[in-house]
Amino acid sequence: MTEKTAKSNAGKGWLCCVAIIVLCVISCFAQNGTYTTKKVLGLLGAVGIIGMMLFADKARIKRLMSPPSFALLAYLLLEALSTFYARSGKFAIAEFSCNLIAFAVFMAIVLFSDNGKQSFRRIAAVLATAASPVGLLSIDAASCNILMRPVRPLLEFVGRGYDNTGAYFYSRLNTILGNPNIYAGLMSVACLMSLWLVLTSESRRQRILCTVLLMVNAVSYLLAFSMGSLGVFVVACVLMLVLSPKEPRSGLFLLLLQTAVIALIVGAVSVKGFGDTVTGSPLPMIMLVVGCVAACLLEIGVRGKLAERLTDKGKLLIGAVAGIVVVITIYLIAALNVTGAYTFGTEGDFRRTADLPAGDYTLSVDASAPVNVRVAYKNTNNLVQNNETDLANASTDNDITFTVPEDSKLVFFYISCDQPGVTINTATYTGAKNGSVKLGYKLLPAFIADRIQDLTANGNVVQRGVYRQDAIKLWKTAPVFGRGLGGFENGVASVQDYYYETKYAHNHYVEALCDLGVLGLLAFLSMLGTAVWTLVKSHKEKPLIVMLLAACVLQMFGQAVTDVTWSSGSCLPMFFAVLAAITVFCADSLRLKLPEKNKGGAVRWPVTVVCAVFTVLIGLNLIAQSKLNSDNLTLDDLKLGAKIDLFEANDYKMSYLMSNYDDETLAAKYAASLSRVESNTITVLLAQYYANTGDFNRAFDILDRGAEYTRANAEQWQKIFRLEEAIVDPVGSLSAVERIKDDTYIKRVVNSYNKLCETNAQQLDDVTLTERNNTFLNKVLAISATDSYDMRTAMNTFSNLVLDTASAPDVNADNQPDFAEVTEGSASWNEGGAFTADTDCTISFTAVIKNDGDYALTVQSSNAAGITAEVGGTTVTFDAAGKGTTPVHQLGDADSTTTIALHVPAGTTVERVIYTME
Repeated sequence: MTEKTAKSNAGKGWLCCVAIIVLCVISCFAQNGTYTTKKVLGLLGAVGIIGMMLFADKARIKRLMSPPSFALLAYLLLEALSTFYARSGKFAIAEFSCNLIAFAVFMAIVLFSDNGKQSFRRIAAVLATAASPVGLLSIDAASCNILMRPVRPLLEFVGRGYDNTGAYFYSRLNTILGNPNIYAGLMSVACLMSLWLVLTSESRRQRILCTVLLMVNAVSYLLAFSMGSLGVFVVACVLMLVLSPKEPRSGLFLLLLQTAVIALIVGAVSVKGFGDTVTGSPLPMIMLVVGCVAACLLEIGVRGKLAERLTDKGKLLIGAVAGIVVVITIYLIAALNVTGAYTFGTEGDFRRTADLPAGDYTLSVDASAPVNVRVAYKNTNNLVQNNETDLANASTDNDITFTVPEDSKLVFFYISCDQPGVTINTATYTGAKNGSVKLGYKLLPAFIADRIQDLTANGNVVQRGVYRQDAIKLWKTAPVFGRGLGGFENGVASVQDYYYETKYAHNHYVEALCDLGVLGLLAFLSMLGTAVWTLVKSHKEKPLIVMLLAACVLQMFGQAVTDVTWSSGSCLPMFFAVLAAITVFCADSLRLKLPEKNKGGAVRWPVTVVCAVFTVLIGLNLIAQSKLNSDNLTLDDLKLGAKIDLFEANDYKMSYLMSNYDDETLAAKYAASLSRVESNTITVLLAQYYANTGDFNRAFDILDRGAEYTRANAEQWQKIFRLEEAIVDPVGSLSAVERIKDDTYIKRVVNSYNKLCETNAQQLDDVTLTERNNTFLNKVLAISATDSYDMRTAMNTFSNLVLDTASAPDVNADNQPDFAEVTEGSASWNEGGAFTADTDCTISFTAVIKNDGDYALTVQSSNAAGITAEVGGTTVTFDAAGKGTTPVHQLGDADSTTTIALHVPAGTTVERVIYTME
């Protein structure tokens, strides 16, 4: 090797080290960082792209003249345009910033990598190595917490999204990136890269280093145990085998087998050491080292020799594969059925399932000490909402009885104990079906057993179907261009059949359709299509490279069906790097043939201009944000932010309206523009502004529109009724008198209440209100129920009435007042708030007392004398007419609640309960 070549390799080595560090930092802070962190990365990415486009020579720019590049550019251009019409600019620019930094990675590879085998190998090594620290730190943070201690302060300093940087383990490794499915999207590609690096190593040293890298990535990937990602990964590995040239195929097969076995053994033993991030066991890190050593020994001493023997023995290889499949199948069947006693360690709880037919059951547990068992089940609605319904919750001091309903899909047993060392020998159930709960799995690692418990009724799978359906509903509101980036997150509450929180549709094909419309979906599909086309054209010429890149493409676009990896800042740089590798190393035959004098301006200048525009826009956004977060924020700062910040101007406008604004004309202008915004956050605040200015009709209009947009969000409904109450609070003031002179105010509130009732009638679950909301609505509905509107009656009702079951709110339409609960015995509710005691029962009524005074409780019943009550510690009896014989003196304020416990004998019918100030 010449001195010049040695220096060149050394320089490239340092460059690779820098690239690894940069990619690792990007992956971390583009995922868990704050919006500000992501925008800073996006700004740096845009500036970097401009620099690369301006200084790259024309030959390198022409590399972009290929189908894969055109598809990616079209997709990014649509994303860029969508930030200008996105429903939420804040969401849009944060997500686009992650795409900008990932695009910078793409451009760096396309423009500055060499077109050769060693260059491709360096790129694969950089990508695989850049991902490994995340896995290594995650394993450490969930166990002994040695490596993570010096890193944690840095992460917390750079991004507040890392307030809790300790990974933890419960059924699977939740990494420092948070969501294990997103982490799996990153590590799956890193594992494929690592496998290829080992397979194509040219020296003993390379094989050892790449084997260690492979084991670190594989173990951390397995511990995340993302079933969707692993399913695609298995198919991707099969694709590698199919596309592999004949000579290395047996070696690849043995490498896959070797890696899987060692990673599974290491993972199975490691889970015993996960626990407290401060005092946890070093076992996982020790096992990782052991796994690396074992893999290296097998790699150096065994795999190569076995691979040579299998060469040219295709039938033997096929037989080996078939045999392994049979063995795995037999093992899995045995592993799922061979169980025994379970001994608690430090984890303290575990879950088991059983498919039980409807009927009554008795559970008997034989344990060395009492444990607690919670029995629950899931029906179709539970699966859709990803929740469950309890059937029993008791200690095993005695047998536990429970009844499985007809609509049950799966029954769950949650068994817990806070004493390590307690052993459960058996847990048997008798009833409609006799059997036993499977406890300790003898042949299956605990973390895998926990994850497969509900495969037959997995709420996450069903719920993701709901996400996709709601995304389609939103897409129909803007079918061609979509709602802009972040459009799903911004609008999902307006189409939900029950309230849930998610930022993404968990299917990027549907996500692209919702956010970018039909054009966006076509652009995303074109990325997939051009990548496949390019790989097919290059397969004969570069089979080893195509083998790897095809598997990566399958993994990237396959996992996009179930996870949010294409919206993840940690995954995008890896994905874009794969597309860059396809462009550089496989797209030669498809690249446009341009004249020598052409400098690639058709790509150079549009990309430069777009990046320059977003450099300015993101820069202005960050300047405005710095002022908003400063300690000396002024009204002028808010006005400036509204002017210069294209993406978050609404926040500044809203803040200006909520401050003591100094320009009424400007405030009115801001309010008018905000009233046209589709938002799930500004509704109540904007209505508050209009209420403060005396424009109450406009305030109600804003609330009505906001209620439609956040229809499933109970918290928003609660705020809406709280504001409607505040419009006439305090009752008796001149402004309140003016507002209730006629019945317009009452009608608008009743209209809001009716809208909520209609919403609940269409929902899978019910929006519920607070005690204060219910007390307020009870008064409004009581006034609305009078034959003719009278202001004095309205004022008196607002001031004195606490509750009246005849006009009680009932938003879930079950005939039972929302402020009433049967706490003992049973009762049948009739229309109009009346009820009949089926047994001796106690019914609790909860309301808010706002005024000090003496209050009287009245019960309308033919047997009122047999009823008693307790109100705030005072016992109340009733005369024959149902009038309480003892007045109750209560002190009230805005947050003072009172509970009336009404004791009713069996068979007694109560027509009405009234509690009012005398």
